[in-house]
Amino acid sequence: MYKYNKVADSIREGINRGEFKPGEKLPSIQSYAKASGYNSDTVVKAYKLLEEEHLIYAAPKSGFYVVKSIDRGGNAGDGIDLVSVRPPDSINPYKDFYHCMEKSISIYRNKLMEYAPSQGMVELRTALAKHLMNFHIFTRQQDIFITNGAQQALYILAAMPFPGERTKVVVEQPTYSVMLQVLSCNRVPVVGVRRTKEGIDLKELEALFKTGDIKFFYTMPRFQNPTGFSYNEKQKREILRLASRYDVYIVEDDYLADLELEDKADSLYAMGEKERVIYIRSFSKTLLPGLRLGMAIIPEPLKKEFLLYKQSMDLNTPVLTQGALEIYLKSRMYKTHVARTRKFYKNKMEVLKEACELAFQKDIEYHIPPTGIYAYIETKKGLAEKIVSSLEKYNVLVNSIKGCCLEGFSVPEGIRLCVCNCSDEELVKAVNLIKAEIE
Repeated sequence: MYKYNKVADSIREGINRGEFKPGEKLPSIQSYAKASGYNSDTVVKAYKLLEEEHLIYAAPKSGFYVVKSIDRGGNAGDGIDLVSVRPPDSINPYKDFYHCMEKSISIYRNKLMEYAPSQGMVELRTALAKHLMNFHIFTRQQDIFITNGAQQALYILAAMPFPGERTKVVVEQPTYSVMLQVLSCNRVPVVGVRRTKEGIDLKELEALFKTGDIKFFYTMPRFQNPTGFSYNEKQKREILRLASRYDVYIVEDDYLADLELEDKADSLYAMGEKERVIYIRSFSKTLLPGLRLGMAIIPEPLKKEFLLYKQSMDLNTPVLTQGALEIYLKSRMYKTHVARTRKFYKNKMEVLKEACELAFQKDIEYHIPPTGIYAYIETKKGLAEKIVSSLEKYNVLVNSIKGCCLEGFSVPEGIRLCVCNCSDEELVKAVNLIKAEIE
């Protein structure tokens, strides 16, 4: 990494932590150089880089200032947002991806005159097949389908028929609320199986698989939305064994694979039984939320129906964004961004964990994962919605997990915390307010 990038990173982190306030003047180039030990040319390059990212601006004959409208991870004047999934500008790869979009226009301009393959551009699928090897996932480009976000892949799988005309879908409880909406819109019968931080109820899961009417089991094995729970290796192997024994497909939503800190924490797909694991990946949460690109690895018996249903929704996924993602994945920009993003979320969870350890006694259950986007605080029955409502008075936004549960299914109530969009100080403040409301 160049020296000026190190200086820029340091200032970005200072802005994100609130050390440099919106509208505040930054140290002059000479004074920053003297204090940091870098030469003035390095500081100039760092300031220019931050200016291009719209984090700071130059005032003639005055100096550099932090942009007043900056989103430094929170909304200082508007409250504390523990709901929105919007990564802060300090880890926003906008500039790099903008460059990739320009290159995509240049390279793939002729493809704009024709429809791209419904399955996705061969160039991107080939790049993804190579990229997935870093996660111990070995597949072929012809097994990969590009979708408009992971949500489109989930919708197609819910709507399309599966072999054997099975009808029911098993979901964890709680689970991703959007998946429940997808299943509801498609009038798919849904059954739940309870999942805690210790894992899933394997006996209950086997009993459901035994019925012989399970279309697929939808799961987020790591950093689950809404709880942040992850399965250990033993649980994952047992889920795969049960799926193989009872001939059940697994839809694995691996939306935060990029944030994994453990090299040996493989996906279900990487662990085996590839012929019955449908692997889904999104690039929205860890890259750019507005990118709306996802992918799915589809087993051979399902490919024809999956493609047919995708073509009924759209002829092809936009070429320019596919081309830009291909260029981004093949460059070093992706690795740099992922390293920066992992560090950001790891630090956020460390701050949140320390705040919870100081605030809560042993009688309050909570789960703070080592990284990821979501954490979870359990509450007594009838309390979660009241806490959400009470915190609004302090301009603190949180969600209960009620919308992530099937109606009538009994699971502990709780509050979901999203760490994307707030400063460290706001995280600590929010935890103390939650503690006060619980008490």
